[in-house]
Amino acid sequence: MPSAPLPVVPSDCLLCGTCCFSDLPEYIRVFGVDHDRMDDDARALTEFIGNRCYMRIEDGHCAALVPDPETRRFVCSIYPMRPDACRSLDRGTSACLGELTLKQDRPPLALEALVRKNRSG
Repeated sequence: MPSAPLPVVPSDCLLCGTCCFSDLPEYIRVFGVDHDRMDDDARALTEFIGNRCYMRIEDGHCAALVPDPETRRFVCSIYPMRPDACRSLDRGTSACLGELTLKQDRPPLALEALVRKNRSG
């Protein structure tokens, strides 16, 4: 049985954003060292579930992700303070390819939803 072709890895993570998408509230773990690195604005985007901290998920993606429908870019609003889980995911790695394989349809759908929302008011 032939294997499925690997997804195309964008030349720039800002054109992708796929790894920031999830419906799971416990998706991006924020450890103590991460929390200490964050300022108050970044910490406001986290939530504790039990005694563990995570980045808050809003509209199907990390609350720190800022999708821009005009430039079609995905910017992390806390990039210099992002959690180690985000820092460790490098473009083009097997983890990146896994994210793309499972969720590459989510960023374009999010952009289209923002365009519709902006048009309606």
